[in-house]
Amino acid sequence: MAFEKGYCDDLLKLNSDTVENYLENRSIYDELNHYKEKGTILGKHKIFDRLKRTESIRDMKLSELFQLKLQLENNLVRNKKKLRDDPNHPQTKARRDRCDQMKMELKEIMKILNL
Repeated sequence: MAFEKGYCDDLLKLNSDTVENYLENRSIYDELNHYKEKGTILGKHKIFDRLKRTESIRDMKLSELFQLKLQLENNLVRNKKKLRDDPNHPQTKARRDRCDQMKMELKEIMKILNL
């Protein structure tokens, strides 16, 4: 029995999303379980990487913040263009995640600079 290409692509996307959601939930479960058992944070979930990045941004000098702001704005435009030009690229999910990360960092910088 032959399946249409669109059907297979949709099925692959659904399976991929399911696996990603499972891995995310498992990571959260591991964090919570470790805290429950040991009373300390495991720190392996990606939210802790974001927290560390936010803290490093808050520790930057004013000149570094302006330079990073400019870099993030340029990188965000470039990555959004890549997403728009090739939405089916194998790195689409990673690019979207990176764009979200850059937006978060840019928002933090704007808050610090009162812009």
